[in-house]
Amino acid sequence: MGLVGVDKKCIFLACEVDLCELDGMPPTKRKTPAHVTMASLLIGTMAAGMAIVLDTAGFWTEWDLALNAWTVKLGDALRDASRAWVLVAVVGASYLLPMLLLRTPLWWRRLVLWVSFLLVGLAWWPVLALAAWKIEPCMPMAALLWSGFCAMIYAQRHQLPCEKISTDEVKPHESVQETALPTQSVES
Repeated sequence: MGLVGVDKKCIFLACEVDLCELDGMPPTKRKTPAHVTMASLLIGTMAAGMAIVLDTAGFWTEWDLALNAWTVKLGDALRDASRAWVLVAVVGASYLLPMLLLRTPLWWRRLVLWVSFLLVGLAWWPVLALAAWKIEPCMPMAALLWSGFCAMIYAQRHQLPCEKISTDEVKPHESVQETALPTQSVES
């Protein structure tokens, strides 16, 4: 079945339908190669920028106040943590998480790593409150959620270098010659 005057590649990209399959041609199963460093930098920049802009706009001020009302119970005189240190932690985590996720093979390992980062991010807030430091927990958590989510989506849609199997490195199974061990007779 041929389509006259239709660019198959253009329609494939626009409609997510493989018209080559309709013509009897085998569909391609290849993913585009990933650029891990550039993707990590872009994802980290986007996540940190989004978290900082939403924090500056006061998007989660009520949530921060409600969560910090709980931490007041942990200590009497909580000092405000330096905003610069919180921003350094947010930007560092925003770049580090996608870099680690995109260099880790298998989706379940990436998921475990992402959940671990989220749990450390959640644990960071009450531990600092016990040390008499008060931070707003929503901005770091939003940056971790967004950078991890974007990295997971990128990893699913691209061929990562850590998951490539080179046909040059794969060797056929070599059979092992079994040799019989000499038996010793036990004399009574």
